[in-house]
Amino acid sequence: MKANLLNKMMVVALFLFVAGVANAQTIKYTWKDYGVAFSIPTTHEVKNSSGSEFTSGDNTTWLHMEPFKDYSETAKGMVDKIVRKEGYQVSGEGEYHSGGYDGYWARCSATTHPDWLYWVIGFIDPASDTNFYATIWWKKGNSNAYNIAYNISYSFKKMP
Repeated sequence: MKANLLNKMMVVALFLFVAGVANAQTIKYTWKDYGVAFSIPTTHEVKNSSGSEFTSGDNTTWLHMEPFKDYSETAKGMVDKIVRKEGYQVSGEGEYHSGGYDGYWARCSATTHPDWLYWVIGFIDPASDTNFYATIWWKKGNSNAYNIAYNISYSFKKMP
């Protein structure tokens, strides 16, 4: 009985270790046009990396970033405009302070893509006029995809 329990515990521990290693496999990426560094999973294929946008993704998570040209806008105002433009329904929102940015986030869904959930994050660099937003989406109900999206959302750092 004790050996059976010990074997089960070892299997669970091994599973958690492998899952953790899989989640930890990221690459650092820099979007030099906007002075931001961030991490994406090694499974992401970079679809576009230009001065006007960055997009990468795989079967369960995606990241899309664009500059926001209205430098008089607040982070909340930026997010509100993107949410309205995309037709998202907001289920939560709040302030974002990470990596040297002031910002705002909204968690959203879309009737056009009911299998996905989205975070829209507006980034304001208080020391410059560099403003951009990121949309991160992940497969609804997939806890691994959620964890990857969460890790992406807190990987954004201002480059020195």
